[in-house]
Formats: sequence, C-alpha cells, structure tokens
Amino acid sequence: MAKVAGLIVVAVVACTRPAFAQGTEQEREACTPDAWRLCGQFIPDAGRVETCLRNSGPRLSPACYAVFYPPRVVNQTPPRSGPQPARKAPPPPPDDDDE
Repeated sequence: MAKVAGLIVVAVVACTRPAFAQGTEQEREACTPDAWRLCGQFIPDAGRVETCLRNSGPRLSPACYAVFYPPRVVNQTPPRSGPQPARKAPPPPPDDDDE
C-alpha cells in the first residue's frame, strides 16, 4: 500500500511539473503548498493555477503572498541623523495700534 501511495505522489508531481515550471525555485517552493491546497483543481494548467493563486489573496501563506504581492519600496529620503536645524518662528502679526 505504501508503494502505491508513493507511486501516486510521484505520478502527480511529474504531471504537475509544467504547472510549476514558471518562477524561480524559491517562488515555486513558497507557492507549491498553496497551489495544492487552494488551486489543486487547476493543476497542471499553469496559467489557471497562477490566476487562482493571485485571486486567493489573503488565503495565501505569507511566503506565497510575498511572491504575488511583494512589499512596495517607497522612495523616501531617510531622516537625517544628528541635530536638526532650528525652525524659524513665523513673524508676529502687525499691530493695529500703529495707525
């Protein structure tokens, strides 16, 4: 029985290889469990698996979520270290008594 189960796993993995042939090895590692869990009905169609994973959003594992929705790098100037220059106070309003 164990041999049969092992052969089934090998056969399924061999059939699904094209579905996971896209992306880097790390991306495939991150998303393969989610593909089986959430999108198994679409295997071995790589395009449908990818669409299913992309549409799974918050149900994805954190590692796979980062593949489809990488954190955005915000281009900001980092704060300067050290003392900051003093800000000038706005000038006082003109006196109305000078008329």
